[in-house]
This record gives sequence, C-alpha cells and structure tokens, in this order.
Amino acid sequence: MSKGDNSNYRENPIAQKSAVCYDSEMTMTDFNSKILCIGNVSVDIKAYSPESDGTEAYREGSIELVPGGVARGMAINLKHLGFKTSVLSMVGHDIFGDYLRCGLSAEGVDTRLLRTSEKRETSLFSVMATAGKSATCVYSTAILSEIVVDDEVRDFIRDEKIRTLVLDSNLTEETYAEIYALKKNESDLFIFQNATAPDIARKTMKYAPLIDLFACNEFEAAAILGEEAVPDVQTADKFQSLGFSNFIITFGERGVMVRIGKDTWNSKPYTPPHIVDTIGAGDAFASGFLLGFLEGESVKRCIHYGLASAKETLLTKQTVSSVLSRDFLEQYQSK
Repeated sequence: MSKGDNSNYRENPIAQKSAVCYDSEMTMTDFNSKILCIGNVSVDIKAYSPESDGTEAYREGSIELVPGGVARGMAINLKHLGFKTSVLSMVGHDIFGDYLRCGLSAEGVDTRLLRTSEKRETSLFSVMATAGKSATCVYSTAILSEIVVDDEVRDFIRDEKIRTLVLDSNLTEETYAEIYALKKNESDLFIFQNATAPDIARKTMKYAPLIDLFACNEFEAAAILGEEAVPDVQTADKFQSLGFSNFIITFGERGVMVRIGKDTWNSKPYTPPHIVDTIGAGDAFASGFLLGFLEGESVKRCIHYGLASAKETLLTKQTVSSVLSRDFLEQYQSK
C-alpha cells in the first residue's frame, strides 16, 4: 500500500522540523547539505568460478578488487546526489589504504578524518562464489575498533556545521556512546543508522529512540526481531515497538517497506532486465531515500529515489553507480 503525495509536512518529520530549525533565508538543502559518514571503508576481494565439481579444489574463475564499505559507499553516493560529504574511518599504512584514500578524494569526498593506523591493516572482505552455490565471505575488520569520536571530530562537526551523520554498525560501544551523547545534546543532529549485517544488527538497539532513520534488510530485521521479517504492518508494528520511530526494511525481490511515524508504505522493486551484482544496492537505496527525506520530500518520492538508485547499482560490478545524480533521479521513470 502506498500512502500518496498529499502532504509532505505531515508525512516527513524533516519537513515538520523545518518550521522550527531553519531561518527564513535557509533552505532544507542548505541545512542538511553536509554529511559525515562514519564506519567501514574496505576493499572487497571478489572471486567467482562458473565451475563446480563438489571438491572445492583449484578451479578457473575471476578475481576482482572492488572498493567497498558502507561509509565509503554512502559518502560517494550522497556526493553524487549533491551533498558535501566527509568520512570518518580508519585505513592501514598499506596499498589498500592508499587505494581507498585516493578513490574517495577523486570522488570529491572530504578525507580529513580518514585516519591511518600504524598497528592494523586496512579492512578487507573476501567474497567467494561458485555457480549454483551461495557465496561465502571472510572478513578482517579489526582496524575499525580504532574509529573514535575525539576532540578533533567534535571540532570538525562544529566547524563544518555538520547536521547529518550516517553510521554503520561496525563501530565500538564506546564510539556509539560518544556519537549518541552528541545527539542527546543537539536534538537537531540527524542520525541515519545502518544495520550493516545480521551478526551486528542489534548493536545500536538501545539507541533506537535517538535514531532519526534506521535501515536494514530482511535478514538483519530478522536478527533484530528474533523471528522472520515479512513486509506487512504486523512486522512494522513489532519493529516500532522496539523504539525505532522511522525505518526502512528492504526485502530483495519482494521490494521495500517503510514506516515513518504511524504510516507504512510498501513498494515493489524497480527490477533491471539483468542483475550484475547485488553488493551496494541497499546502500544505494538508503542514499536515494535520504536525498528526498533530508529535503522534506513526500515519502513516496523518497522511495522512488531509493528504488531508482538501487536499480542502477544492480547494473554495475562496482558498489556505487557512476550515473547517479540529483537530476538523474528527478527525471527517472521506473520501468
């Protein structure tokens, strides 16, 4: 069920907040234009073989290095969509760290808070897939424990007038405590929290009342609920009873469910004729949705932006799509 476009002010809490937070010469875009993305930047090592003989022995295939990580993907997507983005993360003193730093800088993302560890190596994900079998993933992310919110970060948020934080769930308990303490002291600070993966999806549950917008997929939602998540009002009610006021749950081929306040929207996906890779599609949906949400658009419009962004990302081997832009989404027609 889709709610329609009749009242942005009633549907979108960002539009409501504009009545008290913005002065007469400041647009919502101005107020939310600077975004700090906090969390993982990594390199994905993707191995695939069309051969399967059941022995898991040596076999012919392809191996690709693809830059990844939620913080990186969101920062680049949101930059493409017209925001000024920066990233707070850690990389190692190695070729992978240099690769990620150069790539982010080339995309116009502010990397002043992309710090280098002298003790640990850059975060790596090894994804292995064989034709006819589920992919497996081995990851090394110990370096992310070094992401901290210190005086330099707090000064950066103040001096750059950052009013939106995008978080993944790879941070330590201490770092979350620092971030959500900022939220308690500055109620107009907007926090988008990404569940990231089923094994860490529950990490920020105690902060649910402070989260302005939460996003997860059906498997992360199941980990949070302790039962299967389905795209219906009952699931939305159970999720909201945990303290999440506004949230997105993606369901792959079954589409997406969005709950904002007391209202629920369900939409089918924009399915491309063929799917090249699914990695990054969830972050793309969240980025497109955020574009509309931070600008006070109707929820229906936010979903349209998100679905269009996800569809384009499904068409590339990269974790972000180079075609995304604000104009592209505004003119996008679903097919």
